[in-house]
Amino acid sequence: MKKLEGKTLTAEQQKFFNDKVAYISTVDRDGNPQIGPKESLNVLDENHLVYVEVTHAHAFNNIKAGSKVAAVVADVPSHTAVRVIGTPHISEDAKLTEEQRNKTGKNGTVVIIDVDEIDA
Repeated sequence: MKKLEGKTLTAEQQKFFNDKVAYISTVDRDGNPQIGPKESLNVLDENHLVYVEVTHAHAFNNIKAGSKVAAVVADVPSHTAVRVIGTPHISEDAKLTEEQRNKTGKNGTVVIIDVDEIDA
């Protein structure tokens, strides 16, 4: 993967994130990595990803402790992947939270990821 210029997801990259299962990684305070799928992850807008956190386990605890997030989607047959490195924060917007819960069918805490870097 190569770091791309800018922090804005193209329409093609947005579609990729919306069509594929994303995996996110975080690290704990000791630098230990954690990775797992986030089926609810989707594009909020060209500069933000969003997902509903339902497990409230390792990744969520790492985010609350200040971890950055890497989110990746891949298409194995075409050998295509997009990775976003970003800064997560918990949504305090009740309307957005309700919209994401309805959209994904998941009930949990809504996490927004600010896009800091895009690699493809």
